[in-house]
Amino acid sequence: MAYILIGVILILIIVPIISVLPSARQKERMQMRMIARAAGVSVELTSIDDPNPKQDKYIAYTGKRLPAVLKVVAYRLQRKREGDWRHLPKVSWSMFKDLDNQWHWNSELNEAMNKQLSGWIEGIAPDLPADVVKIEEDSYNICVYWHERIKGDEHAVLDFLKHSAELSLIEPGPVGEPD
Repeated sequence: MAYILIGVILILIIVPIISVLPSARQKERMQMRMIARAAGVSVELTSIDDPNPKQDKYIAYTGKRLPAVLKVVAYRLQRKREGDWRHLPKVSWSMFKDLDNQWHWNSELNEAMNKQLSGWIEGIAPDLPADVVKIEEDSYNICVYWHERIKGDEHAVLDFLKHSAELSLIEPGPVGEPD
């Protein structure tokens, strides 16, 4: 009887300790985020409005509409600003993926946005990991929102962020004219 009591007490002590330890999947995600941080990318757990809000998963069992909010991970990279960035036009852009996995611009592009950048983004967006739901740039911050489902996909996201930051955001002016 004493051995059974000791065994039960040990189980009551050990089980909570083991349940606190991270799972293999959680360790994998932590490693992905550490790789991103080492590359100079900030990582944040956040919520965004679902780009595809009219889905059945946003209807409760009672028929009431639920808020269309996605919990995602944001990988952000700050774009280097040009010396006279305060005098340049404000340019922001956003793309989202629909339910058919097609990428769409959220709104009309600003005329001052570099055409090379917008063309490159349109070409590379389908090559991003399948669980990326939205990409955007606002206030010189390039951001990728995704679910981090597959280990190794962080390299594609980091490459996208770095290459996007290397391309000029503002369309260069004609030769001979001041910017």
